[in-house]
Amino acid sequence: MTMDGSFGLQSALERFLGRCPKLLSFPQIDSLAKKGHVLTEEEVVNVMAEVFLHPNYTIPLIGCFRPIARKIVDKAVALLRMVPNLRSKENDTLAEVEEDEVLNEVASVIELYNRAGRGLDLHEFVCLAACRALDFAPFLLGPILDYFKFAPPPFERILMEVKSFELCGKVGTCVLRAARTSYRLLLLNSEIFSKLWDWSCFLDLVKQSSTCDPSRGFGNEDSVIADIRWCGIQILSVVLKMSCRPTVDFSMEAEAAFTCLLRWEEFCLDTSLEKAGWYIQSPEQNRLSSPSSSIDFTQENCLQSSGLCSSAISSSGFHEIELPTQSKRLTRWGPKSVGNLFVPTSAVKKSFEMVVLAVSQKWPVLLYGPAGAGKSALINKLTLDSGNEVVS
Repeated sequence: MTMDGSFGLQSALERFLGRCPKLLSFPQIDSLAKKGHVLTEEEVVNVMAEVFLHPNYTIPLIGCFRPIARKIVDKAVALLRMVPNLRSKENDTLAEVEEDEVLNEVASVIELYNRAGRGLDLHEFVCLAACRALDFAPFLLGPILDYFKFAPPPFERILMEVKSFELCGKVGTCVLRAARTSYRLLLLNSEIFSKLWDWSCFLDLVKQSSTCDPSRGFGNEDSVIADIRWCGIQILSVVLKMSCRPTVDFSMEAEAAFTCLLRWEEFCLDTSLEKAGWYIQSPEQNRLSSPSSSIDFTQENCLQSSGLCSSAISSSGFHEIELPTQSKRLTRWGPKSVGNLFVPTSAVKKSFEMVVLAVSQKWPVLLYGPAGAGKSALINKLTLDSGNEVVS
């Protein structure tokens, strides 16, 4: 979906399959791709509902089909209602590498794990997909909460095994996956998820993981144990509304906690690049190359690009919204206030694109450089293109 709010099923499907060409090897998706302009929304939703749950395809799917993401997730939840047991762990003997290879050969994780009697693994993949979807589109909270009305909490594995397992091997990896997914969901909406389940099992998890010394070696198991403990501490700090330094309260060394934080941030990076891509158009659509180009940052287009229905707010409603910060400013820059002409050299254009990306995501921006570097000209160019004013 572009910034002007345009969306087409056929182009979205082509873009998605261009990013995930392996899906064309599956008959139902190949058949969908061959329909061309006669493709219907219902057909796309029915096929993509199961693909949405696949960990390899959740992110590009939401990125390409965001305007109909609600219908896709609703359909996925309806399919998951028919899974007989989301807590089963039968035939749980595949190594992590083997599991990745198996996942690469299927498009439907529901069929794969349901047939193998591994409902708990399926549930954890659903929770991961839910985290990513909520990160992209908070308006998907409704269908995700509908799923948890009949599904166990994201930390069901910890509830089932916290008193019996040792945090090593594949067990530790699975526990870490459950802990990270649980923490990610909690951060996305702590007000709702902190009250939805009983999180007390993480007290036992932190206690058990603390009996292992993560600094005794340099193996992968040590980092897994440390990450499990760190996630458990962070979850407890949110649920119990503890201090801003929970790792200190639980006697976790600062260096170990910082290393865990870096691995956590890496875990959450999966959606960042996709978000950035929404604000960077393809070369043939890029309007930044011309000094006379314009970028529309109107509230209506922002709602459309966020997947929200702008029809819920009348067009007159936008003009009735008061912008007090602009009306109360006394000094403004006009087009003539900046004497330097904005010249889009390759270096300046790159800086301009980065500023546009940051503004689109409502990130603060700090411009620095010597006098005459073009800072004021860049700001003036941005305000002209977005229809705003520079105030001081």
